[in-house]
Amino acid sequence: MFVFALCVVPIAFATRVSDWTAVLLIGLAGAAHQAWSANLYTTVSDMFPKRAVATLIGVGSAAGSVGGMIFPIITGMILDHFLNGYSIIFGFCSIAYLVAFALNHLLAPKFEPIALETS
Repeated sequence: MFVFALCVVPIAFATRVSDWTAVLLIGLAGAAHQAWSANLYTTVSDMFPKRAVATLIGVGSAAGSVGGMIFPIITGMILDHFLNGYSIIFGFCSIAYLVAFALNHLLAPKFEPIALETS
């Protein structure tokens, strides 16, 4: 997943390169996002028991949906207030996966299956 997180970093330069180079950088970031999300789904099923996987995927999807509602609002505010708004947005996006990777390893450093208590 670290490799996919690194593949998103060049998107920070999307506003400083030619149009087609920007398209290629955005395409690379989109592909890395798909690889990241596919691996994230398997991370849940590798670490948690079968009875908890659907619940955790649902919680993660709900959090992603809320983020998907908030991000366009914040993006609009940034674009309204800053002349270089796209640079700010692409800069944030370029480090988001590295931050997520670091949080993932902070919360699950050994990447071991988690045993849930039975009720």
